[in-house]
Amino acid sequence: METLASMPRVFFFCSNEPGNMQEDVIALAEGLVELDIPFYANCDYWLQSTTPGDYLFRHDPDVGPDDCDVVVISCTWPHWVRMKTFDLRRQPLPPGLFKEGRKYVTVYMDFHDGYKTVSWEPEFRAFDFILRTKYNRRAYHPENMRPWTYGLNNRIVEATAGGAPFSSRRCVALTNFNASHPYQHGARNMAQRLLEPELKQVLPLDNTKDDLSVEPQDPYEALMWHQTGGRFSRSFYERLKGSQAVLTFCGEIIPPAPFQDPERYLVGGNRAKLLRAWYAMLGIFDPRHDRSIHWDSFRFWESLAAGCATINVDLELYGVVLPEMPVNGRHYLGLDFSRIKEFVERLRDEPEVLEKVAGDGKRWAEEHYSPRATARRFLDMVVG
Repeated sequence: METLASMPRVFFFCSNEPGNMQEDVIALAEGLVELDIPFYANCDYWLQSTTPGDYLFRHDPDVGPDDCDVVVISCTWPHWVRMKTFDLRRQPLPPGLFKEGRKYVTVYMDFHDGYKTVSWEPEFRAFDFILRTKYNRRAYHPENMRPWTYGLNNRIVEATAGGAPFSSRRCVALTNFNASHPYQHGARNMAQRLLEPELKQVLPLDNTKDDLSVEPQDPYEALMWHQTGGRFSRSFYERLKGSQAVLTFCGEIIPPAPFQDPERYLVGGNRAKLLRAWYAMLGIFDPRHDRSIHWDSFRFWESLAAGCATINVDLELYGVVLPEMPVNGRHYLGLDFSRIKEFVERLRDEPEVLEKVAGDGKRWAEEHYSPRATARRFLDMVVG
C-alpha cells in the first residue's frame, strides 16, 4: 500500500438501476481498492464477475456520508439519459449533502456530453470540486471545476490485454462508432468528410460494426453487456487488438469565440445555427484556432490501452485540457483540420511513426490513467 498522510474514507452516491453505467466512479473505486483506501456506497453496484454478490461498491448500513472524509456524487445521479430510448431522468441531489457543519469534502463527477451541463446550475456551486471531463481552457467553466478525463478501468484493461505484436496487425484504421450517442458529432463528421478520403490512400479504413442488440452467450460478456447498457462487444476488442490505428474523434469543433457562452450557438434550433454560422464567419478573421468541446470518448482510451496508433484532434491546439497532457506525435496522432494533407503525407513518408506512437501511447495511458493513477490523483486533489 502507498503511504498516505492519513487514511481517508470515501462515500459514493451511485445508482443500481439496470443499464445505468457509471464508469466515472468505477475506475476511481478500482484504484482505491489498489491503494487499500476504504470506501462505501448508498447501494450495491457494479458486479465485477459472474460470482453472485461480487460488487465493487457495497452498501454498509452502519456507514454513511458523515462517517467519511469525501463524498462523491456519480455523474448520472442528478441527470441520466437512457441511451437506447434517449429519455431523460432527473432527480435532486442527496438531501442534506451541503448541510452546515459537514466535515466531508464534496465532489461531483461531471462526465456529461455537451458544453453547459447540469453542473452549471447554481446549486452545484456548493460542491468543493467538480471533476469535468471535456474541459477546454479557451471556454468558460465555473470556478469549482477541475479538468478530468475518462481514463482506463479494469474492464477496458482486461478486454484490451494480449494484443498482437504491432508488426503482425492489420494495417488499417478502425472507424467504428456504433457504441455511441444517437446524434451527430461534428468532429466525426468533419473527419469523415475531410480526413477519411485522404487517409484511406495510405491507411485503409475498417468501419465494421457489431450488432449490439444481441446479448453475448458468454456469461461474463453478457454481464458486461447488461451493465454497460448494451455497449460491450468482445469482437470489437478483438478487432482493436489486431489493428494498427483507430480514429477516435468525438464532440464538436467550434469557432474561437465567444469565450463566455458558446452554448448560445450549440443549442437552440435554427437560431443557434444562424448564430454559429455568424461566429464561424468571424472566426475567419480571428487569429485564434477553433476549439474542441466534449472531445473525450472511451474509444480514445480503448485505442491507447490496446496499443493502437490513436488518431484524434490535436488536443493542445484545440484548447483541450487533461490533468496530464499527452504529447502530439509521441503518445497519439493529433490532427489539425486545416492541415490534413500534411498529416497524411507524414504517415505516407514515415510509416514507422504508427508503431512508435502506439507503443508510447499505451505506456503513457497505463502510467497516468490506470485506475491506480486516477485514484492517486483524486486523493492528492481533494484530500491533499
